[in-house]
Amino acid sequence: MHAFQLDITDLTTTSADGTPIRITRIGRGPDVILVHGGMDDTSSWVPVATVLGRHHRCWLVHRRRADTGDDYSLDREVDDLSAVLERIGGPASVVGHSYGALIALHALLRMPALPVMAAILYEPPLIAEGPVVRGLLDPITTATERGDYAAALHSYLREFAGLTPTLAVEKSRDTWLQSQIPALLREVEMADRLKWTAETYTGITVPTLLLLGDRSAEHSNRDSTLALAKTLPAARLVGMPRHGHLAHRRDPAYVAALIRTYLADPAHTDLQAAK
Repeated sequence: MHAFQLDITDLTTTSADGTPIRITRIGRGPDVILVHGGMDDTSSWVPVATVLGRHHRCWLVHRRRADTGDDYSLDREVDDLSAVLERIGGPASVVGHSYGALIALHALLRMPALPVMAAILYEPPLIAEGPVVRGLLDPITTATERGDYAAALHSYLREFAGLTPTLAVEKSRDTWLQSQIPALLREVEMADRLKWTAETYTGITVPTLLLLGDRSAEHSNRDSTLALAKTLPAARLVGMPRHGHLAHRRDPAYVAALIRTYLADPAHTDLQAAK
């Protein structure tokens, strides 16, 4: 018996403003785009794509980041996603995590004609009441301005990510995560400025799976996901027991199974058992 070999290819497409967007393509089958969140990169989704790639062709987007220039905006990220869809040349499903889920959501809102067959949104950070995280950002901003990225990262991990004190101290020593703080601040501020009501996303009729870890922080991961579950007309909410905001890192086979099962049948009634 021959071992299954995944087809892994690095590609480039061009966004509307001429920016080159790198993509890693893994596997064969119906197309699925995976969009990573803030303080993250495509490497965190490779284990999921490696499992999912046995049944789907996965396109991992190397996102432009909020520290790539003064003209950065959420709209530019939406343009990038549209360019990836154009590069694929046919319909695809979209998986977005955290800020990546926000990008996918706004792509569906801004460009309803995009050939997206289904969306899987893992805890997009939306604040229904408008700007409310400014006070939480203050200590992160202050620490960043004095160059103490470890302290800024620790504040973020405690206040936003909901990590335990011990884990927050451990993770705040990660120099790569520290380097992501400037981009993260702009992304959080951009998400916080978005204004939406219960009616904002009612026009999105794409079948949508909302993933929510039962250990995720209430603000804003849990609150926004639960609100969207009531807003999106074709949404299904699935809780992930014993998981928080990073289930794709901690249990990629489980997350891949949820994605595959949902895409095979959006009306499936027992997604939590898919493992």
